[in-house]
Amino acid sequence: MLQLKMEAMESGKKDEQEILARIRTLLALERNYLAEERTELAKFRTGLSLAVIGPSASAFLIYIFSVFPIVERTLFDLINIVFFSIVTVAGLWLCLSAQRRLNKIKQKKKSLRLKESEIVKSSKATKDLLGDYLNS
Repeated sequence: MLQLKMEAMESGKKDEQEILARIRTLLALERNYLAEERTELAKFRTGLSLAVIGPSASAFLIYIFSVFPIVERTLFDLINIVFFSIVTVAGLWLCLSAQRRLNKIKQKKKSLRLKESEIVKSSKATKDLLGDYLNS
């Protein structure tokens, strides 16, 4: 009888340890998603700055060089506009692709949180310990 109780306690501890190991794994995965999210936010910020700086820099250079007598002004203006148009389009593309990836990461994080809450609810000890934190 005592041996059965000891085995039940050991199996209960193993179940709890397995649940805690799963929670640790899911939290590590969530930490990776947060790092990916920070990377995509940095790409979004960079793309936004390129998209905003391109037209302003182009107009500024055209204004500054309009004072100097350049024989091939239209060629210079054309090169200037094309270069900064490419920079602006690249910035917009970077913003849009980062936003798409951010939406995917948010969906993954949401499903991960649901999985975490399911695992926490499967054990009384972890539900008592972490239940309030995962519900909010």
